[in-house]
Amino acid sequence: MSTLSDSRRAALNTIGDVLIPAALGMPCFTDAGDVDAMVDHVLSLRRELTDGLNQALDRVGAEEEAAAAAERLNRDDPDGLATIGLVASSAYYMMPEVRRIMGYRGQEQRPATADEEHDYMRDGLLQPVIDRGPIFRDPDGD
Repeated sequence: MSTLSDSRRAALNTIGDVLIPAALGMPCFTDAGDVDAMVDHVLSLRRELTDGLNQALDRVGAEEEAAAAAERLNRDDPDGLATIGLVASSAYYMMPEVRRIMGYRGQEQRPATADEEHDYMRDGLLQPVIDRGPIFRDPDGD
């Protein structure tokens, strides 16, 4: 089931292409991949953004020029434009093609080397915590 109506999705794609244009070998927002699926995925992870996104997208006229709409939103509803930007950029950077172009393979395990293993002990950074000793609150309240 789609999170956004067709008209809201069209408005998001229009504004998304203004906020994320093609440049320096990177695709624009709508050319990055399956935008609809990735936007829905972002909204499934951040449900609290849906109402604000819908309200902002409802302020974009169907025949309004994209750059003018973005400028108007920036002037009249900066929080709404920020929500559109957050959803669009989040979806964009989750696209496999964008990640491939950037050379980002995702999170990887990188164990500390012998030289890095005790970095946290240098310069006495943790010494006050060590000197203080263990402290905690008993979750049972005893």
